[in-house]
Amino acid sequence: MAETVMVMSKTIMTAPDDLIAYVGGAHIRFERGLHLPPRNVENHRFLYVESGNGEFIIPDGRLQLDDRVLLLLSPGVREIRYDDRRPVSYTYIEFSVTRNLITKPWLPVPESSPHFRTLIGLLRSTLHEDGDGTESVIRAAIDLTLRHTSPDAAGPTVDDRIRKALDYISRNLNRPLKVSELADLAGLSEPQFRRVFRANMSIGPKEHLLRTRMHYARRILESEGLQVSDVAELLQFETLYQFSKQYKKVHGHSPTRRP
Repeated sequence: MAETVMVMSKTIMTAPDDLIAYVGGAHIRFERGLHLPPRNVENHRFLYVESGNGEFIIPDGRLQLDDRVLLLLSPGVREIRYDDRRPVSYTYIEFSVTRNLITKPWLPVPESSPHFRTLIGLLRSTLHEDGDGTESVIRAAIDLTLRHTSPDAAGPTVDDRIRKALDYISRNLNRPLKVSELADLAGLSEPQFRRVFRANMSIGPKEHLLRTRMHYARRILESEGLQVSDVAELLQFETLYQFSKQYKKVHGHSPTRRP
């Protein structure tokens, strides 16, 4: 029996020149094996194999799939075969984009990458979005993934100063960072930083910080079994009320209400 969690589509912007349409995604589990026959996939996808062995097959090549393999896939004809001797569990996120993000059929993100766990969390959280936070989550996932492109892949679309700030945010989600701190890190005045950040991300830095931290809060509430008070303390909120208020502002409900 398979279990599938589906999400609906949403149009987003990763940068002023890049229109992306978020097509959908799913988390799928099969008790044994799976064969996805050859088919033409018109969109980019993230694919994260949580468990299972198999092969990703295209007309000109094959890639071995194993536990904890994370890929960014370009559009094209593909076939996937999973070994029927083991359960299969994988997550995919599909989106169209106005340009090719990579020039090869796939781009692996190594488990040794400092962004690997952050990316997994971002992709998983996308499946649970109700629409309000999807834009920031998908943009962040693409940005972090493209840090690891090969030399012939498409270049980054985000200003290096903003990229540096985004990386710093992703490594300090438990801290209540200030915009002034990020501006100093980027080597800009705070007004300049706000303007450049919004031009690159289509959202202000304060709102991005709020959304990113509250999506992180929801992920660990759902996946780690922590109490709301524990998460509020982990994220260094002075009071539980303050944390709950910000959580509700982003997700539309209190952190005590679980999906």
